[in-house]
Amino acid sequence: MNFEEFNNDLYINLGVVAGLTLLGILIARTLIFKALLSFTSHSTTEHDDALVKTLKKPLTLIPVGIGLFALAQALPLTETYKTYTDLLIKSYFYLAIFWSLADTVDPLRDFVGEKYNFLSTTLRAWIFRALKLVFYLIGIVSVLELWGIDAASIIAGLGLFSVALALGAQNFFKNLIGGLLIIGEKRFKQGDWINIEGVAEGSVEKIDFRSTLIRRFDKAPIYVPNSVLSDSEIINFSEMPFRRIRFHVGLLYETSPETIMAIRKDIESYIERNNNLVDSDQVQSTIRVTDFNDSSIDVL
Repeated sequence: MNFEEFNNDLYINLGVVAGLTLLGILIARTLIFKALLSFTSHSTTEHDDALVKTLKKPLTLIPVGIGLFALAQALPLTETYKTYTDLLIKSYFYLAIFWSLADTVDPLRDFVGEKYNFLSTTLRAWIFRALKLVFYLIGIVSVLELWGIDAASIIAGLGLFSVALALGAQNFFKNLIGGLLIIGEKRFKQGDWINIEGVAEGSVEKIDFRSTLIRRFDKAPIYVPNSVLSDSEIINFSEMPFRRIRFHVGLLYETSPETIMAIRKDIESYIERNNNLVDSDQVQSTIRVTDFNDSSIDVL
């Protein structure tokens, strides 16, 4: 076989591999993916649909990996290059597997949140975010071990660096502990209306590792360090079982004491009869003269 015939055969093989790879991607992303979506659409929950959608990337990565393997077999590589190529392809599959597992964490988090209420929304988000990080780390460590690199020795070698990093990241760990205290004590949760005197007031939008995002009522975001929140007095208006309504009724100074007492009793009777207001046995209602203004006697 001359050089020209060899090149022609090589190009044909590469073309066949590329064509089969594209065909595999097309089949995986259309037929298989749509079939899975059609199957899960008959269920009453949306979590299986979300899980299937996370499989779209793996269904693409698998044909690509197989195509790379076939391409490596078609190329006339020396033994050394063939060894490195095999390692690269195995590394690709390792990373693809753990990347795909990490993508399934989000629908799993939503499923657990719907079925089980023993975890708060914030704590559940933290746990599953850490789980996703674990999958990434396992994938990286697996690839390092595949290439003969001892990951344990690398981690041990980073010991001194970790100590120096910890000394420089004291505020980060302080805020992290503050966030754990906030979640553990259940001071507030996402969606609560809180007020930190002199710091911020608004709706809690997100509790992160280092800070908490509070959305003010003018829609301006404020990122408050968790250490500040854990050490501050916080008013959580969302935990109030009732709302106190204050009405000031202004009476003329010519109003007699008897009339003032009659007005007070009428207001008290109205409060007792109104079903939209809380009964007096649940919370105390106060109706009294509170102030003498320039032009009126104020009754609260």
